[in-house]
Amino acid sequence: MATVPVYVGQCGNQLGFKLDEAKLKASFSNDPSSGQQEAASLSSWTPEKKSYRRCIMIDTETKVVNKLNTLKCKLSPDRKKSKELLTQTTREENIIFGKRGRGNNWALGYEGLSTERILEQAIESIRKESERCDMFNNIMMVQSLCGGTGGGLGSRLLETLRNEFRLEHIISCVVAPFTSGDTPLQHYNALLSLTSLQKFSDAVLLFRNDMVSRHCSEGQQAAVSFAQMNLYMAKCIAGLTLPTDTLTPVRGYGCELELSEIVRSVCPQPSLKFLTTNHKSRQTTDVKALCNAVVNLTKQESMGKFCQCLSSVAVIRGPETERNAHTLLPAMEKRIRKELSAVSWNPFPIDYWLASQSKLGARDEHDVTLVSNYSNIIPYAEHVWSRAQQMYRQKAYLHWYYKHGLSQEYFEEAFYTVEEIVDNYTEAVR
Repeated sequence: MATVPVYVGQCGNQLGFKLDEAKLKASFSNDPSSGQQEAASLSSWTPEKKSYRRCIMIDTETKVVNKLNTLKCKLSPDRKKSKELLTQTTREENIIFGKRGRGNNWALGYEGLSTERILEQAIESIRKESERCDMFNNIMMVQSLCGGTGGGLGSRLLETLRNEFRLEHIISCVVAPFTSGDTPLQHYNALLSLTSLQKFSDAVLLFRNDMVSRHCSEGQQAAVSFAQMNLYMAKCIAGLTLPTDTLTPVRGYGCELELSEIVRSVCPQPSLKFLTTNHKSRQTTDVKALCNAVVNLTKQESMGKFCQCLSSVAVIRGPETERNAHTLLPAMEKRIRKELSAVSWNPFPIDYWLASQSKLGARDEHDVTLVSNYSNIIPYAEHVWSRAQQMYRQKAYLHWYYKHGLSQEYFEEAFYTVEEIVDNYTEAVR
């Protein structure tokens, strides 16, 4: 194990639960006899008799963490016949909570009641969990962009982690709200959270609810539920973090290099770190069409603007993948150069990781996960900046932030940082 997952707030814990569930099912889906050994190598699991989830659950109230602290998964892929369950619980010291929520107020999460106590307990739990790792080199945070807890407390925790763990990579998996509006404070919250992510995170997997809902609605007429959206995002993250044959040494003992390699491969400069991730899986012999479908999902996230791709990693899993790689990979690179408008200055715009079987579906399924450093962050950051600037000029809702310790200078710095994000990406794709 090399990664300590940290789930912050209601959104972060719900998505983290789906992620751990997907990883646990992946351990047993194709080969139940070897599942326990494989599960032990995953970032959230340990092969003890009393099995624990290796994660840190943080919230400012108890209802979500109490509900999601235990995982149960059938060991047999035949769920109708199997009665054997694997149960994994979270260590008690790894469940950290306060006594009241943060009411979608970023400032209250960042500076509010019991924040210091929560931070102290979180740092101590993360340190203990890192000592249980074979080779600790990553912290993966899962949080919302605009919640009072996920955005505010998550940003404060990210800043603290950067000071405590200077050599390890911090990868943030962040969920942005619907642009139609979840709360009147969401544009301020997004502005402040983007500032923290730009300063302290090494890579940011940014999921936007509008696009996730659109991807999930393909082929169905019913309304998309939050559970479906969380499952889709969990598969995107799991598709990147589960072991691959490409990064597994010949001796077969994986070092969990996937997250670290994402930082090195997809973030060419420290200032360019916002990543778009999509996933597709199905039973098919036409893997090329599946790859094209994933590229199309990424292109849809351009918000109708002309965007360009700086670099990408494609994770392709399924039978016969390596045998067909000589024809599949050049075709996918050509597709990405054309459809995602790869920048001319990067001679190798895509890297490939292959695995001989799907971890997230049946044995004969193929799945493709594509993570791209795509300039679609420009229209999103511009939207957040302009909406927050309109409210700021009218001094709307600022008293909710000032009363909890944020100052005018903090907002001015946040506007400057988000402008800097836009400028950096504009310069990179010019």
